[in-house]
Amino acid sequence: MKMKSSLKRTLLAAFLVNAPFVSMAQASASCDACTGDAGEPQLCAPAAVDGLQRVSFPDAVIAQHRTHRNTLLAGYNKDENRLAVTFFLYDRVADSDEEDVKEAIDASREILSVHPGSKLQMGGPASLPLGGENKRGNGAMMIWHEGSDDYASFLWVLPMEKRFMKVRATYVRPRGGEVEAMRSAMDTVKSLSDQVCR
Repeated sequence: MKMKSSLKRTLLAAFLVNAPFVSMAQASASCDACTGDAGEPQLCAPAAVDGLQRVSFPDAVIAQHRTHRNTLLAGYNKDENRLAVTFFLYDRVADSDEEDVKEAIDASREILSVHPGSKLQMGGPASLPLGGENKRGNGAMMIWHEGSDDYASFLWVLPMEKRFMKVRATYVRPRGGEVEAMRSAMDTVKSLSDQVCR
């Protein structure tokens, strides 16, 4: 219990002190306006993107995510540094800044819990272009070592009117090429997210 409380304080401090990833974009359509023919919420993500492979999730995985806050997901992989980018669109339970920060802390805690030895590098206010509209929320960066590789994972949790968009990007950090790998991953995420929810 003490360890969980300490982790929560560390995460909260990081989110309140740091502001790691802010990017600007032109205003466009909202993800909240993205619905199917029957008016049901949809995650409008491109079927194909140059240089990326669209992930085909098994039906069981899709169904499992739908049971948790009506979560929809789309994923893309890139060979360079084994980059994996996943978008999660799910129901927003409460509408407050405090709850939005808590949502980001909980999402960060979940990532840290499944990667032994992982560390929160930074966290705080963040933004990302979604379909050309700059969405503000909270973000984090985590690192860990697994096998013979070092990994980094970026997280954005962006509140919208009725839903959250969570974006996760994980990639290998080659020793001596960490800066270039981070820049490439960020550029790819920004370019890809700009095509989501148009």
